[in-house]
Parts: sequence; C-alpha cells; structure tokens
Amino acid sequence: MKFSNILLLFIALLLGLVGCQDKELSETATVAKEYLEQQGYNVLSYEKHQESYKITKSKVERKPYQFFWGVPGNNPVPYYKKTVDVEKFIVKNHPLDNWECCDGVKSKGKAYTYVYVVEGKVVGGTSYPYGVDDAGLGGGYWSLDGRTGD
Repeated sequence: MKFSNILLLFIALLLGLVGCQDKELSETATVAKEYLEQQGYNVLSYEKHQESYKITKSKVERKPYQFFWGVPGNNPVPYYKKTVDVEKFIVKNHPLDNWECCDGVKSKGKAYTYVYVVEGKVVGGTSYPYGVDDAGLGGGYWSLDGRTGD
C-alpha cells in the first residue's frame, strides 16, 4: 500500500472512532438523564438542551409556559427567580409509549421527555408521545410521568 492510502485509511478510522463516542453531557443533562433512568425509563437518546430561563410568575402565566407548568407534578412557585434548564430526551418504557387517540393517531413506541432542572435538581417536566408531532395535537402536554391535568 502506498503511504497516502495508509494515511487515508488511518484518518477514516480515526474519524469513525471520534464519531462513535458518546457526546459529553452537560451537568444538567446528566442530572436529567440519571433521573429518567431512576424512574425506570430507558433513555434512547439525548436530543438537546431546549432552553434556559428565569422562572417568574408572569412568565408561567403566559403561553406556552402556563401549559408546561400546569401539568401534575410541576409547581413553579418554589423556584421563582431561579433559572431552569430544559433538557430533551427520547425514552422507552414510558406510559406514553403506547398512547392512542382519535383517527388512529398513536405513539411509535417511545416518548419525548422534557426534564426541568433547577440548581442541579429535577423539579418537573413534560412528556409527549413520540411520532405524533404532525397529528395536530396542539396543546397536548403530559406530565413527566405521562399524566394529564384531567
């Protein structure tokens, strides 16, 4: 083999190895992932950090935050004036894995989770059935464990 072919092979292998390594999770993403695993969910992927914002009464009274914080298990009051980080994951073994609705709309065997982390602690979150994004379920939010406000 020529030196150039060996070099190309080496570079290709190196890039392949780098691409296969797990991405380093931030501190808040690590806290969120560990929490999901402790709840019995199988974390399939980390989607990304969604947003950070200061929790205020006026913010959580406006859409869409009123929906996010209004589901069971989410109480923003103790966290007013603190910053929340929202981390998104796809999980299995979640109550919304097999969710079904009208007109044959159903989850594809997994769920999105949005985990709220304040000062290194999970304080709530929401979930959503995977694969129903285009089904017109605007406003359909579930608690982190799949419960609704009903």
